[in-house]
Amino acid sequence: MEERLHRVVAGIEEAIECGEIDGAGLLVVVRGERVLEWYGGQAAPGVEAGPDVLWPLASISKVFTASTIMALVERGLLTLSMPIATVLDELDDEERRAITIRHLLTHTAGVPYEAPDIETLLRQRLPLDELLEVGLDQPLDFVPGTRVGYSDLGYGILALVAERVTGQAFATLVREFVIEPAGLTDTWFPLPDSDAVTSRLAHVVGGLGDGEPWAMYGAAYGLRLAHPAWGVVATLQDLVRFFTHFTPYAPGRLLSAASVAAMTRRQKPETFGLPGWGYGFEVGGGYFGEVDLVSPRSFGHTGATGCAAWYDPEYDLLVAFVSNRHMNTGRQQFVRRIAAVLNGVAAAVT
Repeated sequence: MEERLHRVVAGIEEAIECGEIDGAGLLVVVRGERVLEWYGGQAAPGVEAGPDVLWPLASISKVFTASTIMALVERGLLTLSMPIATVLDELDDEERRAITIRHLLTHTAGVPYEAPDIETLLRQRLPLDELLEVGLDQPLDFVPGTRVGYSDLGYGILALVAERVTGQAFATLVREFVIEPAGLTDTWFPLPDSDAVTSRLAHVVGGLGDGEPWAMYGAAYGLRLAHPAWGVVATLQDLVRFFTHFTPYAPGRLLSAASVAAMTRRQKPETFGLPGWGYGFEVGGGYFGEVDLVSPRSFGHTGATGCAAWYDPEYDLLVAFVSNRHMNTGRQQFVRRIAAVLNGVAAAVT
């Protein structure tokens, strides 16, 4: 196994040497035991990739949001079948009245991916509530429950629902229900205005607004929004610590066994097939085609910044990969790169 894992690392090193990516990290856990932790290249100019680097997790943030929503379900403040219009009066119209919490969690609500012309909105450096408000006015892409349509905006709406029923800021809820009980000491949502923290931030090449003050994954604005769909940053070790709470090796109780089971099993498989969605998780294979050699029971998520984390209960394998080259720089190459790492690790340990 060790030799085969080293071949995976060699492939990542080759990608760094040829300039395909700048920096990366890989952590592999088999049967609850860490068998590999590796870093290489530069996370940002002058910042070597290493255990202290904070990596923008992009859409892996949705698992943090889903976990927070499930915590509210456990406490009786929400139900999965609850129409969101019962909480958000502004969505109580004929088209959107049927949308439920479950629809939003599984990307089956018909909510558009983002507000139109998101770049223009980010350039204005609008606060999060105004970003989401623009998107709320958009018509649905399809009737809720009839299709899958991946949506950042849908997860933003989940945060609005959570805020409305609790009276607390969503970032506060994530910290109270996820970050602190999971023991995540180097996970940030939002990124604080602290040189000690921002100096450890990986620079995402090719992200929207890369190099601009309004950059989606920049320290000056985007990562301070605490966007529920893409705003979490964490070290590789903390990413693995978080995912461990969905495995048999959870160091403490984050969510009930019933919630974990619901989040990590495919919903409505007879309609949507494989791969599919649980609550927050991709289930049974990568939704974007980025992982192949996993069992139907596997679950995880990939982020467009070049990060991915997956657990396969059949092989008792947890793998997390972080890097800093956005999907915008080339989707096909991005998917191939993530797949090469995840498939390579799965082949090495099984």
